[in-house]
Amino acid sequence: MPPAAVSFDWPCPGWMSFMAIKNNVIATDHEGRTLFYDGALRAIRAMSPITYPMPSSISFTVGDELYVLGREPGRSRQLQPFQRLRLKDWRWSRSEPLPTVNIDCRDPTYFPYKLGVEEAYDPYALAAHTVVDDSHIWVSTLGAGTYSFDTDGGRWSKIGCWALPFRGRAEYVPERGLWFGFSAQDEHLCAVDLQQERPVLPSRVFPLLHVWEGQPPPPLEGQWTLTASHLLPLGSGKLCVSKLFRRTEGQLSSEHTHHKKADSLVVLAGVEIIKDPAGTGSLHIIRHKSVRYNVAGNVKPL
Repeated sequence: MPPAAVSFDWPCPGWMSFMAIKNNVIATDHEGRTLFYDGALRAIRAMSPITYPMPSSISFTVGDELYVLGREPGRSRQLQPFQRLRLKDWRWSRSEPLPTVNIDCRDPTYFPYKLGVEEAYDPYALAAHTVVDDSHIWVSTLGAGTYSFDTDGGRWSKIGCWALPFRGRAEYVPERGLWFGFSAQDEHLCAVDLQQERPVLPSRVFPLLHVWEGQPPPPLEGQWTLTASHLLPLGSGKLCVSKLFRRTEGQLSSEHTHHKKADSLVVLAGVEIIKDPAGTGSLHIIRHKSVRYNVAGNVKPL
């Protein structure tokens, strides 16, 4: 791998959170201090602090605005707000939070989607998310349906008792007119048309149009576990697939968890989605080379 363009030192004690906006990176820490890395200039500058620091969040770029939402917005509306950064003045502001209300199982719109231990703990924790029509943010929760945020009107609305069929973020690829992500069941690369008619009961998910099984993991020494998958559109139907693997050595101790040694590595693979040359309308995947990047300690996704 080539040398990193920029490195951020992890605060101790504390944490850092990273957000990508176009070709730039925004980094915030546990005290709200915010740094902006300009990818074109390869320069770092300080900017106005984020209003509400969040250790676990997801971000969306819509036009010239960045939206940041806590991964578990239902736990506390005060601790997990919805924030917006306007690029025209580089100021943070608070937007309307995800409407968390008590779930009534007698309500016909109640969404009983795999309500296990994790879902019952917080049914409003986010399971999947994406941007639609460059104006709406869609988020699927673990047990409370799917919601849409209109960035023009600044309002949330519940759009269905169904779930996006992805795990985590889905990315729109305009050359194919489809949304690509990793399937919720097995994390295979998949494609969905979110412009089609929305599911109705009893169906609760968008049908997958294409599913491609992932490549087998690279040969690794020791017990490595796949912990995260991410997708980055590169244009012209090309995608960069990243897989994060983690290995932990040592005994788990409730009092001295920091004594455990954790190693991480990222596998980056290039893939290309092409139309069937025979004109059937189906899509095929071309797998290009992959590289491995070894990382010691924690890894934060951009």
